Order: sequence, then C-alpha cells, then structure tokens
Amino acid sequence: MEKARLKVHVKGRVTIPKEFRKRLEISEGDQVEAILREDQRAVVIRVLTKDWLEDMLSVLKRVFPDKSTKEIISDLRQGWEEHVK
Repeated sequence: MEKARLKVHVKGRVTIPKEFRKRLEISEGDQVEAILREDQRAVVIRVLTKDWLEDMLSVLKRVFPDKSTKEIISDLRQGWEEHVK
C-alpha cells in the first residue's frame, strides 16, 4: 500500500498528491467521496465514477428546471425530428 503525508490547510482542505491523481485519473472538477471508517481512525478517499449521462441530465435540468426528465427527452426528440425534416 502506498502512503503519502498530507497537510491539512485552511477550512480542512488537503491536496491529493499528483502521482495519486495521475494513477486514479482524477482531474480538476472530478468528484471524490470521503468515507470515515467504522473504527473512526481513517478516512478513505474514493473516486466517483464519471457518469456522462447523469452529468448531461443535470445540465438539462438546470436549463429546463420545471420539466421532468421524460419531458425533457421528449422535447429534445421532437426538436431533433423537426430539425432532420
């Protein structure tokens, strides 16, 4: 197991070492999850899977805040069909 000593900065921030980020393919804007182990003696940082569909739906929900996912998809499909004609 590889280890790295991290310094806690203002507001509890820590930096994941560059080599760890490279190996885990973590880049700016990616999300990670901090898990406190049951024994409360360690924190595990887990990389969250990048879900492009979930990301796209969250963008669409911001653009169409009053519509359900089904309504958004229906509107996009209808717009595409009109565009293709």
